[in-house]
Amino acid sequence: MVEEVTASPKVMARHDQLETFCTQVLQKLGVPREEAEITANTLVTANLRDVDTHGVLRLPLYAARLKGGAMSPSVNLTTEKETVATALLNGHDGIGQVISYRAMEIAIRKAREAGVSYVAVSHSNHFGAAAYYPMMALDHDMIGLAFTNASPRLAPTGGVEKLLGNNPWCVAVPAGKRPPVVLDMANSIVAAGKIRILQKEGRPVPEGWALNEHGEPTTDPTAALKGILLAIGGYKGYGITLMVDLLTGVLTDSNYGPRVKGLDQDVDPAGTAHSFMAIALSAFTDVAAFKARMDAYIDEIKSSKKSRGTEVIYVPGEPEHIRVQERKGKGILLQAKVAAELRALGKDLGIPIDL
Repeated sequence: MVEEVTASPKVMARHDQLETFCTQVLQKLGVPREEAEITANTLVTANLRDVDTHGVLRLPLYAARLKGGAMSPSVNLTTEKETVATALLNGHDGIGQVISYRAMEIAIRKAREAGVSYVAVSHSNHFGAAAYYPMMALDHDMIGLAFTNASPRLAPTGGVEKLLGNNPWCVAVPAGKRPPVVLDMANSIVAAGKIRILQKEGRPVPEGWALNEHGEPTTDPTAALKGILLAIGGYKGYGITLMVDLLTGVLTDSNYGPRVKGLDQDVDPAGTAHSFMAIALSAFTDVAAFKARMDAYIDEIKSSKKSRGTEVIYVPGEPEHIRVQERKGKGILLQAKVAAELRALGKDLGIPIDL
């Protein structure tokens, strides 16, 4: 059992400094400059959106996989099958962020012609925060969707064997004057990254988040990471996470279920699979009219009657949108231990970081 302690101190960092540092680290590890910049931007964007579990915290893990050979530093993305509206791509164990960025570009291009597209990817790696890729579609007046499988963290309802990842998915829908509505979620009650943060801080996991490897409730973050994360909504969350695996790993003949390798495995390729969709608004409706309806609906939700003690009703993605503006101005707060890990990685590679 872990005793509760005061949260560790934070270290302030500017987002541009972090992005430059991440880019330099990845380049030093053999990643081409453009691909390093894409990866760094996805990581820092996650921090800006207050999704710290998928931000620069992950850089040392990616570095270890690059060093160990589990992840190829240069992306070789090939097309295995293709129609006007679909594509099956093979990432050949490259960096998940770069593969996903390029796959989403293809999905957007196809949706421009076909109205709707579906691009699936096999043999990829962890792609970071899911919201990054659907949000690429917003500037093109499209709805974006992303799905990915992940290393096993969950058990089927009634079981105690880890057979499924938390398999995140995201939908991003453009609005007019209002920020876009962006739902980015995994199918466990909490992402494993949040438990890693508590582990680094020496703090317990809240009850109801996880089971240990024997299927017993635990508040020990180390035991939780070795054990089972609980699904949202019980059997409903289990069903959703299974479906995401079917739409990615099983569909593409990539790894699925317990075969997907985690970030802590430095030698074995992950075999992660993703799927991306783009829906052109113009294929269904007048774009300006759609955005006006979105704004009106958001206004209706936000102005609706509030429960006692509630000051603001948010729509999905709105808190993250607010955090981006705040963190771009004030900086990004990193855990002291995360900052120390980044400094250690920089020192090992001869790349200084000013935090």
